[in-house]
Amino acid sequence: MKADLETRGQEWSDIGGSHQSLHGAVTKSLRDAILRGRFRPGERLTESNLAQIFQVSRNPIREALRALQVEGLVEVNPRKGARVRLVSDKEAEELIELRADLESINARNAARRCDDETRRALREILEQGNAAATGVDKQKLQPINDRFHAALADAGRNRYLADYVKTLRERTLWLFAGVRSERAVESWREHAAILEAVMNGDAELASLLAARHVRKVGELVRAGLGKAEGEQDDEP
Repeated sequence: MKADLETRGQEWSDIGGSHQSLHGAVTKSLRDAILRGRFRPGERLTESNLAQIFQVSRNPIREALRALQVEGLVEVNPRKGARVRLVSDKEAEELIELRADLESINARNAARRCDDETRRALREILEQGNAAATGVDKQKLQPINDRFHAALADAGRNRYLADYVKTLRERTLWLFAGVRSERAVESWREHAAILEAVMNGDAELASLLAARHVRKVGELVRAGLGKAEGEQDDEP
């Protein structure tokens, strides 16, 4: 636990000395940490640990937790304290279903509308991802995987769909974050297959692979949520 706190604290060690609103700075940093999976669904958020991580007093931590409770990212139980909101299996199923459908439509559009300029951009991402996947430092894959999602959303050339896809991805980032690093290489291989289909103009294959990828990751997410729920039930 101590090592984990030190690792997390290194990223936010300057918050206490920030000139911006302390409450606002802590709220933003904690929100970003949850959305990016630094704190996972169901994980306890104790004021003492967070104060140590962010190197601030408990008061701005308490205010940040209240603000994030209103946003729906944090649950506060008078008896057990605060934790990252644990999404129900049904809610996760609905989010995954919607995201799979939207990603599928966008991939189909991208394949149908892929021109030379877009193909060059996607080819660059493909080559960088393939190199990172076979390299020693697998951490390089995550930003490339993020670039894949952004580039594919733009390649579909439907600004409204792209906005929906990006917004939904941002809203579900914290839900998927727990498995993102664990299966970074496998996810990249699935992303690479989608890129190949898009660049080859195979709309149906691109659509199928995009939906399959989201559902496959979604199965792992739901399994993790079930485990987290069981752990919560076991707590005194």
